[in-house]
Amino acid sequence: MKNSTENNKRWRIVKHIKIVCLIFVFSFAIPFFAFYLINEFVFCNATFEEGYTVCGVDLSGLTADEAEQKLSNIAKSTEEDLSLTLTYGSKEWKFGSNDFEIHSNIHIVLEELQKSNRKPSVNKAKLIRKIKNMGFDSKIATNYVLLGIDEKLDNIALEIDTTPISACAKYNYNKNTFDIIPETFGTQLDKEKVYDDIVNGLKFSSNLSIDISTKNVLPKFTSEDILKSTKKQSEFSTSYASSNMDRKNNIKLAVNQLNEYQIMPNETFSFNNVVGKRTVDKGYKEANIIKDGVFVKGVGGGICQVSTTLYNALLLANIEVSEVHKHSLPVSYVEPCLDAMVSWSTADLKFTNTSSLPIYIIGHADGNKITFKIYGDTNKENYTIKTKGVILKTIPAGKDKIIPDKTGRYSDKIMFKGEFLRVKQAKNGYEAKSYIEYYKNGELVKSKQLRHATYDAQPGILYEGCESLPEGMTIPKENLTIDKNTIVND
Repeated sequence: MKNSTENNKRWRIVKHIKIVCLIFVFSFAIPFFAFYLINEFVFCNATFEEGYTVCGVDLSGLTADEAEQKLSNIAKSTEEDLSLTLTYGSKEWKFGSNDFEIHSNIHIVLEELQKSNRKPSVNKAKLIRKIKNMGFDSKIATNYVLLGIDEKLDNIALEIDTTPISACAKYNYNKNTFDIIPETFGTQLDKEKVYDDIVNGLKFSSNLSIDISTKNVLPKFTSEDILKSTKKQSEFSTSYASSNMDRKNNIKLAVNQLNEYQIMPNETFSFNNVVGKRTVDKGYKEANIIKDGVFVKGVGGGICQVSTTLYNALLLANIEVSEVHKHSLPVSYVEPCLDAMVSWSTADLKFTNTSSLPIYIIGHADGNKITFKIYGDTNKENYTIKTKGVILKTIPAGKDKIIPDKTGRYSDKIMFKGEFLRVKQAKNGYEAKSYIEYYKNGELVKSKQLRHATYDAQPGILYEGCESLPEGMTIPKENLTIDKNTIVND
């Protein structure tokens, strides 16, 4: 009973194929060749032009009789049971007639060709071009005969396709340069080649064995690309040698987060996102920060010197910074208008990599200097780039602020009224501008203003003892102690 069912099923498939072949021959071949026989006798040209195909079958150089015979042979071969074996290395996929259906719309295609052939008043050359333009490539032809082959090839591709891996760079601290890790090419199933092989194979047999062809897939970045992106564009340093240990700790943590950071093309860099929130849990400690125009203790003090150093390195690399903020007070480690204040919730340092290659940040903090180097292909056009801050006006600091030491915080240094301890030096404020300058062969080619800003003056801060002076005791006129441990380091 089972064999009878399978035979019936096979008979129905063969019947469908025969019907399609009959449609092909009677709806397309006969009118088509009738047209050509008439025209070929009139124009004395008995063969098809070079490159003429119908449904993937090449008819170049054939007479009408020869073409008819070739198409008949192909139609005949489709009556046989189809066996298709696809191989790739040690992998093999086998398909038979039962794995495919006959495309129900093939008669529509053939009818369209037939209609074109029956237009009596059409110029021969135009009609030939029209029919040729309505011919089908191997992919379409194969999918009409073997409906579902495209999906099967997609499933095979999932097994054999490989993803390309771009070349990349790793900084070598011993050599102070990058080591390039080469790219790996990917592979992709070549569908068009498989379709061609199937169509060509069906001309001779319905028992096909085809080796799957693949094509290389290029990675996004080659070794040559990465070599360009590891060219040093700039370097900038600031000193923090006089900072206390807590501030140095914070600087080290932040620089480590930025070191070896890679910014891909079209990616936007955010200082806050990369460094993260400065918290005690992450190892940050209290140090002086500027808040509301005054220096106060805050977790993560010193981070603004890191962002400022990076900002200046970016400028020298010809990278356009999209977000930067100034301090309310002048800082000592960089010229006016070239600082970059950051705060987790309110202020960031941002730029977008507008080049076609990665940009790399290499940072180092050795306890004395913060140094950032920028590597990439940042379109410097052989310019030497410099920055400068220009003070337009000085804002005097004014008088010192005197604070009574009521809590006895500094009782080991000052006790009586008239005894003073300086904990902060007075500093002038400024109105200033900053510029970026481009030089070639030592000559200034162009200059651009970066910012115009005002920085508040800072009064000095003195603490005074609170106890009354005992009778008969005098304090020298110049009795002023400077406590180096409490002087604010900005």
